[in-house]
Amino acid sequence: MFEFVADEHVPVAVIEALRSNGYDVCRAQEEYGKGTNDTEVLEACADEDLVVLTNDNDFARLAEELEHSGVMIYNDQELPPREVVRAVVRVDNAYLDSLENQTVWLEGWL
Repeated sequence: MFEFVADEHVPVAVIEALRSNGYDVCRAQEEYGKGTNDTEVLEACADEDLVVLTNDNDFARLAEELEHSGVMIYNDQELPPREVVRAVVRVDNAYLDSLENQTVWLEGWL
């Protein structure tokens, strides 16, 4: 199972839904401090082998420029938490070993 850092744009309901399904998820602002920029978050996650969960498209651009442990992005702000979890589980099952340097758009996994 992947371990995640959720950026500030991910609602608490999504984080709690993932946790209730057995995923280890921390919030970026709690782990790295409020105001930590996206580049620093992505680099720290790479060092700790954590996948970034976000709905901030800036991470897609950064993921093309930097080495990372994986980025999962969804754009639909109205996506119910259970749908995010469903997509994450499908990705988790498909990428058993690693998401290293992969950017995954969760809407494609619904």
